[in-house]
Amino acid sequence: MVVIQSVWASNLEAEFGRICDALYSHGRYSRVTVDTEFYLARHSRSSDNIHPCCQSPEQRYQDIRARVDGGLGLRQLGLTLSSELTGYPDLVWEFNFGCGLHRVPKDLESNNTLPKPQPWPRRQDPRYMNLEPIQSYDFSKLLHCSGLLCNPDITWVFFHSAYDIAYLLKLATFYRPLPPSLSDFYTGITTFFGGSHCIFDLKYLACCTHHLSGGLADVSKSLGVERIAGEAHQAGSDSLLTSHTYECMIYVCFPFDRAASHAGILYGIHYI
Repeated sequence: MVVIQSVWASNLEAEFGRICDALYSHGRYSRVTVDTEFYLARHSRSSDNIHPCCQSPEQRYQDIRARVDGGLGLRQLGLTLSSELTGYPDLVWEFNFGCGLHRVPKDLESNNTLPKPQPWPRRQDPRYMNLEPIQSYDFSKLLHCSGLLCNPDITWVFFHSAYDIAYLLKLATFYRPLPPSLSDFYTGITTFFGGSHCIFDLKYLACCTHHLSGGLADVSKSLGVERIAGEAHQAGSDSLLTSHTYECMIYVCFPFDRAASHAGILYGIHYI
């Protein structure tokens, strides 16, 4: 049975210790799957009136950059560690950040799929003493010490990765603004995530099969992959489902390492 470990400020350091232990002491976990959940704030750009299908990769990136840099920030980050070997259980964490948990700005985009924000509980309430949200700076410090970054032995997996990687890159750079151009963005990815050969976007891989389409739930259902823990639109659960869907897709659709030629291509913001 897979358990999704909920992480708050109180257990952040301890759980990063477990991640380090899995990466170094055991040496068996070499795949990292990430999913993010976040609120988006409105922004004003010249490309707003251009349908995404008609935008260039650079225009799409500039929209992502404006949204991520100008938005409220992360709500959750899900991280699943998996082994390329059989017999080892997946390890799943769901990191809970303060942004988006207690309030929504007036310029928040209208989106009925977003969870209704709840008032943040009073700190003196003993029921919530251990549920203090994570500060991004604390996460960034531990991320740099974890062994996850700049590690060519790790494979990174995402589904429709642009926003996930954008937020992860902000955390890797202590929440500095995203790079000004798409080429600089790819340079940052190469620097922190072990090179383009280490990154796979499951959404792009699905498009390459010519018979898989839709979102994560659609693709996983088409492959017969079930969600075994958590709920949809929760970062930990979605990262676990993405990991299992990746395993199945590679086995069924890309045998003999055929997926390697698609590494480093991010759906929607790539040049081909």
